[in-house]
Amino acid sequence: MTDFHPASSPNQIADATQAFARDGRIRIPGFLQREAAEALHTFLQDAPWWRTFNQGERTWDLGPESIEVLTLEQAGKLEQAIHQGARKGFQYVYETVRVSEQSSERSERGFPIDRLLEAMNSAPVLAVWRELTGDPDVALVDGQATRYLPGHFLTRHDDDVEGKNRVAAYVLNLSPEWRPEWGGLLQFHDATGEVTGAMVPGFNVLNLFRVPQSHSVSIVAPFAPAPRYSITGWIRRG
Repeated sequence: MTDFHPASSPNQIADATQAFARDGRIRIPGFLQREAAEALHTFLQDAPWWRTFNQGERTWDLGPESIEVLTLEQAGKLEQAIHQGARKGFQYVYETVRVSEQSSERSERGFPIDRLLEAMNSAPVLAVWRELTGDPDVALVDGQATRYLPGHFLTRHDDDVEGKNRVAAYVLNLSPEWRPEWGGLLQFHDATGEVTGAMVPGFNVLNLFRVPQSHSVSIVAPFAPAPRYSITGWIRRG
């Protein structure tokens, strides 16, 4: 059976821990065994995707059947509403496969992403998250699969949600041969909104950054030849 535990060596983890303490964000190539990353990518290409977007603080999820029955007029109005929300406030639109926070539910469904989250929440890997983040109270990791198609984006925000106890956010990139001009960049911002850094999607590369931290995902270009795939979530205290 495919092993979804991190493949990073103790020396790599030690170096990443120092960089995270210094910079508040790191990038770890080759995070999983190649076989595990390829198994996740294969699953994501045919996963049961749901379209997710927000209206203010309210979240909407549309299943495949709901998306298929939208008329051109309805789809156009939905796109206009999403773009209107993005002009002045927090807005997102992308596709997701959500993962339960309950181990029993993950085990019952058994998707590759469920098995990844089981590994991420195992005692040895929780110890790695505590070391990387410098937080001894890390107790759980949540997550979801995401697919950004052309036109999808996530505007600026800082992930600081009351009661979620988020220590850090992670993005496990699963997009082979991605070019920066295709968009989908993980961007970091200062207090004025200026971009202070950006990470290009890659394959089997983990981005980890401290919460709160202002960031966004730039819009995926209409000429991008493939979706932007990733597994995303948060490292949390109990």
